[in-house]
Amino acid sequence: MKQTERRNGIVRVSELDPSFKFEVLKHQEAHGLNACFVCGTCTAGCPVHEVFPEYSPRKLAKMVRLGMKKEALSNPYMWYCVTCHNCEQRCPQNVKFFNILNVLKNMAAKKGYAPSPWVEQTQQIMKTGTIFPKNEERDKKREALRLPAIKNDGAKAKKLIQLTGIDKIKAQIKSSNE
Repeated sequence: MKQTERRNGIVRVSELDPSFKFEVLKHQEAHGLNACFVCGTCTAGCPVHEVFPEYSPRKLAKMVRLGMKKEALSNPYMWYCVTCHNCEQRCPQNVKFFNILNVLKNMAAKKGYAPSPWVEQTQQIMKTGTIFPKNEERDKKREALRLPAIKNDGAKAKKLIQLTGIDKIKAQIKSSNE
């Protein structure tokens, strides 16, 4: 039986999804994946990788190419990206990894792998139109600075969110064996 080793155990070839790469490449924004030769320059220049070595653009690209669909989409570290674009600026192949990452995040969210804080923020925006809940102290500071009051009306944001289907995304639920 063929096996592909990875750091956290073994992935069986029979568990790989060879169509995953093509599923990702259906999205125009992800076409750069074909140019990636997994050199690791993206990860070497990533500030998030410095703090969280588990976050690796290179590893995500490799997972996609190998067909490790579940592992790629359930990878919680993909949500740690700070959108600095260092990976893109350093890439010798000019791969726009941030675009690929957004495709993967959208696919992950649709499969139920969105982190709870992301889902909670979306719900908050639908209620109030802002990420943060109403806060009297912040309102007083704004008033003292003669800034306009923040309107807590999420009607327009809610409509946009519902049009995109984001409101149907559920937070990731970890199984008891994870």
